[in-house]
Amino acid sequence: MQHFIEGFSVIFQMEYIFYMFGGVTIGLVLGCLPGLTGSMGIALMLPFTYKMPPLTALVFLLSIYTGGLFGGAVTAVMINTPGSTANMVTMLDGYPMNQRGEGGKALGIALMSSVIGGLIGCVFLLFATKPLATLSLKFGPAEMFMVAIFGLSCVGSLAKNTLKSVYAGLFGILLGTIGMSSLGTIRGTYGNMFLMDGIPMVPALIGFLAMPEIINLAGKKMMTDENGNHSTGFRAVLSGFKEVLKRPLQTVLCSLLGVIIGVMPAAGAAVAGMMGYNQSKQWCKRGDQFGTGIPEGIIACETANNASEGGALATLFVLGIPGSASTAMMLGALVLQGWNPGPKLFIDHEDVIYMAFSSLFIQQFVMLILGLVLCAFAAYIVKVPTKYLVPCILVLTLLGAFSNRNTMFDAGLMLLFGVIGWAMKKAEFPIMPLILGLLLGKTADNELLRTIESYDSFWEIFTRPIVLVLAIASIACVFGPMLAKKRKA
Repeated sequence: MQHFIEGFSVIFQMEYIFYMFGGVTIGLVLGCLPGLTGSMGIALMLPFTYKMPPLTALVFLLSIYTGGLFGGAVTAVMINTPGSTANMVTMLDGYPMNQRGEGGKALGIALMSSVIGGLIGCVFLLFATKPLATLSLKFGPAEMFMVAIFGLSCVGSLAKNTLKSVYAGLFGILLGTIGMSSLGTIRGTYGNMFLMDGIPMVPALIGFLAMPEIINLAGKKMMTDENGNHSTGFRAVLSGFKEVLKRPLQTVLCSLLGVIIGVMPAAGAAVAGMMGYNQSKQWCKRGDQFGTGIPEGIIACETANNASEGGALATLFVLGIPGSASTAMMLGALVLQGWNPGPKLFIDHEDVIYMAFSSLFIQQFVMLILGLVLCAFAAYIVKVPTKYLVPCILVLTLLGAFSNRNTMFDAGLMLLFGVIGWAMKKAEFPIMPLILGLLLGKTADNELLRTIESYDSFWEIFTRPIVLVLAIASIACVFGPMLAKKRKA
């Protein structure tokens, strides 16, 4: 704790302030561009950290990480295209608000939720790092399989038509099994080397979510009603801040959920956002209005996914276990500094790590300042005619898909998924369960195979307390909404 308090006197030096503003700016900009995430920003900046002191490198990379988590929410609200998987659910309520001319307000809600979620994540990172990280050591293949099942259990509640939602989720899980399994079996590639690692997430995300909306926008003159009132500018964004502050209980609960999920290895911000949304839908009085454009939907996702940062960093610094692509990149930066990854990481470099924790608190306020400016200007996108907007978005999405692996195959795959997504939208099949199935299907498949190899009988896993708790929680997530609907009827 002493190192943490002393860290503020160090972090407020101009050098670190410069790196925090620079890092958050890079994260916000890359997060706003479909296909270019904060993880990519960390990867691009990694070589530049080689000659930096360890604290400077950590502050800079953590700033990119912080900015990237919120940056994806801007495009999710404005053009129905999340900048990363962490912001997938934000668009369910953010984009409908934008279509009603409340884009500035929606961005304000997302920004304030991100800042509060990040601050709560930082508090838990500070006080509960060691206990939470020790918990993650108990997660083996069986526990990780149940984490994936727990995430998939909210598929039925992501759309009004439960049956269509389940079908879409199963299609996503099927796509997730394409590629080489953990046993070395190749499935569904049809001899294509680009599918050996499975369906790439970036082209799938852009294709299924962005392309159908681009096609719809092409048939309109403006994104919203030309005669309607548009909430733009700083005043609109500040009105969104007030909406978040009116809901302190939901903000705190979703943040706590995000921290817990962040601790789970490989669960990530996407699962945290999804679970935060699903649980809020069951807890809130206006749960039946989720997906129509209400503040609670944005708050649920953005607080949970930003708070998960604290949990993920706890496992990284205490155990040397990266919980996501971004934290894996940061671990690479520490290795470049000569640090040895593993449980001794926190013991050997406690002073530097606690000072980095100090910078995380400051980064949230840096993001608030820069995000406010970004949101105020981004809200004016609704006033741009679609004949100029659609070609620009299309070029950015194609570039984002191509830059994923620098191959035109991914750009073609994005267009194919765009056609499938458009057809699903016309047939009123929800897209979000498909994305969730694709995201968690591969994890569930790999961990199930490892579980079967590790135990004589599959049912033995239910003797493990964490597996049992997650199984009960999954059943509650499936049948809870059904019982709630029957009671209302």
